[in-house]
Amino acid sequence: MRILFIAPYVPSRIRVRPFQIIKDLAKRHELHVLALDESDGTSTIGIDEIRDVAARVTIVPHSRTKGFAQALLTLPSPIPISAAYCWSRQMKRTAFETAYKGGFDLIHVEHLRAAHFAPSAMQIPTVFDAVDCLTSLFRQMARSKKNPLARAVMSLEAAKLAHYEPRVLQRFDRIVATSDTECAALMALNSALRVESVPNGVDTDYFSPKGTRRIPRRIIFSGKMSYSPNAQAAIWFARQVFPMIRNSWQDAEFVIAGSNPPENVRMLNDVPGIRVTGYLDDLRPELDAASVAVTPMQTAVGIQNKVLEAMSMALPVIASSLAVRAIGRDAPGIIEANTPEEIASAIDRLFRNPEESVELGKQAREFVKRFFSWQAAVEKLEAVYAEALAHNR
Repeated sequence: MRILFIAPYVPSRIRVRPFQIIKDLAKRHELHVLALDESDGTSTIGIDEIRDVAARVTIVPHSRTKGFAQALLTLPSPIPISAAYCWSRQMKRTAFETAYKGGFDLIHVEHLRAAHFAPSAMQIPTVFDAVDCLTSLFRQMARSKKNPLARAVMSLEAAKLAHYEPRVLQRFDRIVATSDTECAALMALNSALRVESVPNGVDTDYFSPKGTRRIPRRIIFSGKMSYSPNAQAAIWFARQVFPMIRNSWQDAEFVIAGSNPPENVRMLNDVPGIRVTGYLDDLRPELDAASVAVTPMQTAVGIQNKVLEAMSMALPVIASSLAVRAIGRDAPGIIEANTPEEIASAIDRLFRNPEESVELGKQAREFVKRFFSWQAAVEKLEAVYAEALAHNR
């Protein structure tokens, strides 16, 4: 099958879902990848791996400054910031010309930010990967913001998305999302939508423990820090939980690992025991050296890759209910905790019982190896492709 894969960002080990889907699809299909590049200095990390497997990769440059300007200009309009930021006339034209000349069997469009790039009126079956329900995400973000202005902006975006998201999605032949929860959230916006779950996976060969000596009382939180819910969770843990840990364990450390941390996250470097790494070429050494991972998400949608990656590295994970709802309750290796006191108590327990911590880590790795492979996820996606092709015929 010849597939045109359109994304609003360059697939990479940071943008792990399209990265892994493309790599697996390319084993059986001819992939042409078209992606928008925000040029943030890390967006092309791993692109050589995509070039090695895809028949063709076309990257259209996109200025972040222009994106922010477009987002600001659309504030008084019905267009969500999420869509306006990534608008590119060049990307739209390139997508149309590529689809028109390419003889493709199917088009795959990734994320709502790229939905407006989908070539229309060509009778090519098109599958849309919503990833998550953005309306649900921004509603959560609005509720979690304490700053009145930030809350107002998030509320406005959520209201726009509630109209925009279901209207745009109904144009596609088939729709997928990362979990049953996200599918239900999308269908709640428009009951006529047909949405199927294609979960995230984890590369258990890549994310595997290397035998590094774990630092006994090192806690790690990982994720793309330019993503507001990640920054929010890191700050919340540093302020609400970590001081309690340090009162009991003076040598406790908290590592915040991830690209493009905002200023309020970088400032945490000044707090004794806290280290903010910024962008890392390879996250695995930091995960390998930690003794416990935390994902105290206050706002979350879909499957959290950071949870799967930590579990694959044989780390026990202490996570909020929001962070694990798409993985399942009582998953081996995960301790569910929500309040600062619950999280601090769980960490204290693992610090006092290192053997239990090691055993939970082993259980976590076995669990993701069994239930969260990318191969299984892509097989589900290929079944959706087959339905779209059959419906189109």
